[in-house]
Amino acid sequence: MKWILGVTAVAVIVGVVATLTVPAQTITPDEATLKLFPPETTGIAVVDVGGLRGAPLFNELIMQKLPAQFPGELNEFIQATGFEVQRDVDKVTVGHINQREMLAIIQARYDHFKVEQFVQDKAHNVVTETYAGRVIYHSGNVQADANEGGATFIDGLIIAGSLSAVKGAIDRMVPSGPPSIVQNTELMNEIRTIESGNQIWGVGKLDIGPVVNPTPTGSPADKFKEMAGSLKTGTYQMRIDQDVHVKATGSFGSADMAKASGDTLRGLLAIAKLQVAQEPTLTQLLDGVGVENSAERMTVTVNASGDALKQLQQMKGLPGFIH
Repeated sequence: MKWILGVTAVAVIVGVVATLTVPAQTITPDEATLKLFPPETTGIAVVDVGGLRGAPLFNELIMQKLPAQFPGELNEFIQATGFEVQRDVDKVTVGHINQREMLAIIQARYDHFKVEQFVQDKAHNVVTETYAGRVIYHSGNVQADANEGGATFIDGLIIAGSLSAVKGAIDRMVPSGPPSIVQNTELMNEIRTIESGNQIWGVGKLDIGPVVNPTPTGSPADKFKEMAGSLKTGTYQMRIDQDVHVKATGSFGSADMAKASGDTLRGLLAIAKLQVAQEPTLTQLLDGVGVENSAERMTVTVNASGDALKQLQQMKGLPGFIH
């Protein structure tokens, strides 16, 4: 299944850049895709790869820098099927389910026969299973690993993730299927706050306190762990046009923790500006960062000039903290 993971990873990485102008309207959720995720989904992330391809700045900074050929099995897959990730993937939607499982819905244009033939010919460790009339590919270790991954190719979609999540998505493809994330009012309300025009966005619950803050000692590092552990929900949205814009919002366990987190970030931002005072490009980029608080919420916005990002890409000898 390595080649499937490679395709998925490249599709997601193509969308991950850093960095808001506020559009007037919020998005209309793609319920046809979202309904494939179960109600217990705790987070959703979307990369509109087609939208990114239409952004000249993204093409100049990212697409034109991609290698002509990808290495190994991924390149072999492209040659055999004619399926090029950077050209043929249109949207990637990834969901986190019950803290343990993942499901990715990849909307793409591909030759169904060629892709399945490649899997059968090249992926010798992959076995097939027919479920509800759909062929699922996995490694055959389902009994040994409850989170065994699988993938299926259906009507312009690549559905990949834990085997149980893939089967659940197949079940939800029919009108009489089981309940879906659309019935998860809390998460859907967060999704409806995402502003239109953002090519990358994500919403979800954040339950990382026990992981990042097991034994507080009062050190600065523990302070950051305490802040992270206090986060309850978060949203992220990014848009690229001639510039790059980001807005990230976190809801904390208390207004005091939200304010403390905001004060800390504003302090770090002031220190960073002092360190790059002799670099006009970096100073301009940092001037585009804002941190605001409102009750239990903290919002970080970034407005990065496309010209400044191009200059930054060409710069060498940047201050040590940037490397």
